[in-house]
Amino acid sequence: MTYAAKLLSRDIAQNFARKGRADNGKANPSVRRAANWHDMVATATTDDVELVLWERDKSPSIIGSENAPESAIEVFIGEQRDVLSGFRMTFEASEWPVSLYDIVEQDVQAFLDAFETKLTGSHYRLRLHAISDDACRKFHQDRVFQRLIITYRGQGTVWRYADNSAETKAMEMECVLLRGKRNGRDPKILHKSPIFTEGHPPRLVMVIDIIPKGFRP
Repeated sequence: MTYAAKLLSRDIAQNFARKGRADNGKANPSVRRAANWHDMVATATTDDVELVLWERDKSPSIIGSENAPESAIEVFIGEQRDVLSGFRMTFEASEWPVSLYDIVEQDVQAFLDAFETKLTGSHYRLRLHAISDDACRKFHQDRVFQRLIITYRGQGTVWRYADNSAETKAMEMECVLLRGKRNGRDPKILHKSPIFTEGHPPRLVMVIDIIPKGFRP
């Protein structure tokens, strides 16, 4: 096979994979794909959507060999400015790699800015974890309004339709925005943590919970 043919074959395979992932979303209105933060938030606040995915490029500085400590960074519930300032102070006092800080801060800022355009005055809860176990190993739906999960290093969140056992694994650096449990509404999408492989570096995972004014889980 010539070099040009190999490139064409690779491009066809990649396009087919992307189309397959997109078609999965189109087949069930509970899942949608987004192109940026604002698109992601706008789609997530549509009534029938329970899962929004935004696939981004990997960042070499995040998935390198630099180790992360076992400790977690947690910023408790607060408004946008409180979460951002709390995250900055907590991160600076931690042993987490500096290479992780810039991209996580940019993601936090961009996501909160986008959500503020839809639900002004919301509160947020931010957590950053180095995970070396299976964590939430059972499929479930969290009792939150919305939850953003980004895996900066390691295997991403696993999800499936509630009425189908076929599993899909989010990609490294992919943004996963999940709708939480609602009273009187059966879940359409369930998720769990991937199985952790011993000997691998800890998974680096960020979680942001959105808590709009007056929301009661």
